[in-house]
Amino acid sequence: MTQDTGLEVQEVVDYVEDEALAQIVDQMWQSYFGHVEPLLPALEPHEVPAPVLCASVGISGARPGLVTVLVEKGAAASLAAALLQEDGELTDEDVYDALGEIANIIGGNIKALVPDAGALGLPAIAEAPPLPRSNSRCAARMDANWQGHWVTFIVWLSGTGA
Repeated sequence: MTQDTGLEVQEVVDYVEDEALAQIVDQMWQSYFGHVEPLLPALEPHEVPAPVLCASVGISGARPGLVTVLVEKGAAASLAAALLQEDGELTDEDVYDALGEIANIIGGNIKALVPDAGALGLPAIAEAPPLPRSNSRCAARMDANWQGHWVTFIVWLSGTGA
């Protein structure tokens, strides 16, 4: 027998799924990286080997979230050079800016899928895997290989409003 507490339970709905994330990443890749080797999606999740760089951008609103791009640190400069279409050596700041821009592009497209989404935060870079909020869960994930290096895209959405 269940007890009626009088509280309405709101179902947690993911407005972002693996397929939507894969489409967003594919469109971003075609637009910004069409001149380099394709990104090869993995069939199963794959851990990005350490050391890593993680670019993340937060989404505020009724369903706050975090969009992360995790890449092997050794491949980050090549990925940034491809985005910037640069042949020369890049500074750490250039690499961080480029990775942040990738997270920002994906985050903006994810934000468009989430009803009542608030603002998109500024990109942040860390030399560690993402640390989503304690009430967040992985809503969508895409692991891919580029030039023999792993790249992981993850969308974390809060289970409740902020």
